[in-house]
Amino acid sequence: MLQRVLETFRRSHVGRIVVVLGANEDEVRKLVKFAGELVIVNPRFAEGMSSSLRIGLKRVGREADAVIIALGDQPFVLPGTIDKLVEAYENSRARIVIPTYHGRRGNPVLFDKNAFSRIARIRGDVGAKSVVLKNAADVLEVEVTDRGILVDIDTSSDLRSELQVKRKRIRARA
Repeated sequence: MLQRVLETFRRSHVGRIVVVLGANEDEVRKLVKFAGELVIVNPRFAEGMSSSLRIGLKRVGREADAVIIALGDQPFVLPGTIDKLVEAYENSRARIVIPTYHGRRGNPVLFDKNAFSRIARIRGDVGAKSVVLKNAADVLEVEVTDRGILVDIDTSSDLRSELQVKRKRIRARA
């Protein structure tokens, strides 16, 4: 799954790709072909997702104007969606850019460097959603035609279900 997420980002127009690994790092390195990405290991992964966000942002540091925080379990996001987030950011300089599909917010989310300190204060097994909720005035929503922004795969059953949905859509178009 991570391999597919990486391939999506490689096909987009983002700059540097940073991957934060935690649990099962050795297994992931055996299964995933990294190609120039900056791979960081989070030794404190047991503290939750926020620790990975902090270590990733710390490593990116001041060199980035913005980051796109993506989840490794969302393999159906399209490269064009990522490009659309970057384009919306470049045109608006919004602090937070979120893709929406039929009005529903999804992932990945772009955060301007002005939001980095807020993300760094998050603790526990949570992502940056609290930053989004507490800073509603800073959010720019970008409507996309990519249902993949709403789909995360937590189990093999989730994957089977999503593949069935995709097959039905392909048949309906034929």
